[in-house]
Amino acid sequence: MDRRKMNKKKIIFVAAFIALHIISGYLITSDLIFPDINPYPRTFFMIINSFFGDFGFIMMFLGLAILIFRTDYKRAKFLMITTIVFCITYVGLSVYVFYYKTFFSFYNLQTFGTGAGGEAMLFLLKALPGLLVKAKYIFLIPAAIMITLYILFFFRNRKVEEVRHASVITGLNRVYIGILTLAIGLLMMGNSLSAYIVDVDETWYEENATPIYGIQSTGLFNYFIYDAYSFLFTDEVYPEEKKREIIERLKEFENRDRISPIDGKLYGDSPYGGIFAGKNLVLIQMESVNNFVIGLSIDINGEQVEVTPNLNRILANSVYFNQYYHSVGIGNTSDAEFTALIGINPVGKNLTVSSYFNEGYETLPKLFREKGYSSFSMHANSGVFYERGRTHPGMYGFDIHYSTEILDIQPDQLLHTFLNDADMFRQVVDHMADRVADGPVFAYPITISNHTPYNKPFESDENWFPEKENLFPKDFKLVSSLISNTQYTGYLEHVAYTDYAIGVLFECLEEKGLTDDTIVILYGDHGCGIDIFEMFSENPELFHNEINDVAIDTDSQLERRLLQRRFLQNIPFIIYDPSGEIIKEDGILPPQIISKVRGTNCTARTIANLFGLDAKYHFGVDALSDAVTFAYSPRNHDIYVDGMIISGQSEDFCIFDDAYADIYDEAKRKEIIEIFHDYKDFNDKLLKYKIFPLDEE
Repeated sequence: MDRRKMNKKKIIFVAAFIALHIISGYLITSDLIFPDINPYPRTFFMIINSFFGDFGFIMMFLGLAILIFRTDYKRAKFLMITTIVFCITYVGLSVYVFYYKTFFSFYNLQTFGTGAGGEAMLFLLKALPGLLVKAKYIFLIPAAIMITLYILFFFRNRKVEEVRHASVITGLNRVYIGILTLAIGLLMMGNSLSAYIVDVDETWYEENATPIYGIQSTGLFNYFIYDAYSFLFTDEVYPEEKKREIIERLKEFENRDRISPIDGKLYGDSPYGGIFAGKNLVLIQMESVNNFVIGLSIDINGEQVEVTPNLNRILANSVYFNQYYHSVGIGNTSDAEFTALIGINPVGKNLTVSSYFNEGYETLPKLFREKGYSSFSMHANSGVFYERGRTHPGMYGFDIHYSTEILDIQPDQLLHTFLNDADMFRQVVDHMADRVADGPVFAYPITISNHTPYNKPFESDENWFPEKENLFPKDFKLVSSLISNTQYTGYLEHVAYTDYAIGVLFECLEEKGLTDDTIVILYGDHGCGIDIFEMFSENPELFHNEINDVAIDTDSQLERRLLQRRFLQNIPFIIYDPSGEIIKEDGILPPQIISKVRGTNCTARTIANLFGLDAKYHFGVDALSDAVTFAYSPRNHDIYVDGMIISGQSEDFCIFDDAYADIYDEAKRKEIIEIFHDYKDFNDKLLKYKIFPLDEE
């Protein structure tokens, strides 16, 4: 065996190892592979510093290979296996990015550490087959290349003594060079992180950077090491001076009238204060219900079939907001509960109810209690999931939280191992009827039947759900892909069932004589996570919607991505008067569709005004007012204003309403991003600084 030729192969092998991981590290933070991560515009500093971070990480493994193994054969095998592990990690990250639309952070692990980690993992495993379809298997190419090179250069010649036992570096040189290589790698990684920390010091990114910003600035695994260390060993400690600044600014939110940062005009509450005072309230948080399903009908064998007939029907006596945007972070459903009941958005990467548990928040249940209301929440899952058994009575102030440990559940009522929504609503109304003699009731049911994965609950049954006819006939095709079609038809079947269950609630309210004294408010908790564009674009003639536009009509890949994210962020918010006495054409509040941008953080303020509650703080805007405002995603920093979506990270934008084309010039777009930066910084510090309860309260 020609030693010179063999050494050249070894150089090629090591060079391939380095180059493939440098390229992978760059691609994983680019919109070429992950169009939904909104990478920040790369500065020269970010490019150079992340290269040093990635290169240092690779050097560390080269140093370990030299130190641990005595032969080049074993070192090559180690580098090949390392590449396989890295590539599997890249593919796993791609699944995570598809589902959460942001990069992984070790703070996300709090989701699995709340006493119900096993159930959270079970949800994930059930959804995994559908998620794996969207994985980026292109990241397996480096593994395939390294395996091929290993076979060609080493494994094929493993019986040749020279190949199997040869080493370019021997004796003490192996130790010296190994330690030196390892030290250089660690030094490069450390310098990269130090430069990043200095670069963001005293800037907005010091406390508000998303994982993608850190990864773009320091390298993938280098940032993960930093993130893991921060998660495990760093406590958030803030100077009292900074806390006082936030407390001072909080006083602004004691005023109902505030100037909109978007158009500079003064806005306050709507003129409908107290019109529902003394009425019962059923506030329904609907699992994974996006706005596009409202008014949606599908051509099934020549007949237009409504997906949500009950929700469509009640619009005649409702105020319906079709530009409402959720603001959940990694906590999903629990984040939606937090924001709807308090008015403060989650930080994004933390599990809010765990990281920022605090009994000092001003919440809707506490405000209703001051008006003589009894209250309860209900969710057909364990009380330890998202810590609801602790947070709902303790942090939010409900009298009781009904979970599986308390609910009356019969085996034939189970759906995906949980009490089905229809029977849950029956129990909601029963509990209301038992309480109403002692005063008005605030009920907060949280649906679960529409939770992913959207597979058939009972494979042996012809019907998907008990009591309800199927939405689709067997083998109906929305798209040609079998896996995608199963997911899309499954989602719409589940939404249709949630709508059916809501219809059951209305019937039960009527039967118990509660209709005249009850207001029902419904909203979606977060998006459904399916590929909206694929579902609607392959056979657009099947879909009809006279209320909401469901077409993503653009040839621009960028605009398509932005509009798809908007569809998934957009949730319905409906205020329904079952009595038809207050919300009616000639009533105090006429039924209407409001298309102004609103967010989940407007929910508490709007309800407080309608029911005449004495709130001290007024976060968001009164949704029924004329206020011009914005909403945003704490995960990926997408910003929503009337007529436009703009990324607070990449600064990409799409104006989807031509009426605003001349308003949102470059200067205005930059101003909106700065407005978002300012508010998110304040919002997050309310939580991080543990501002509540204030001493004077």
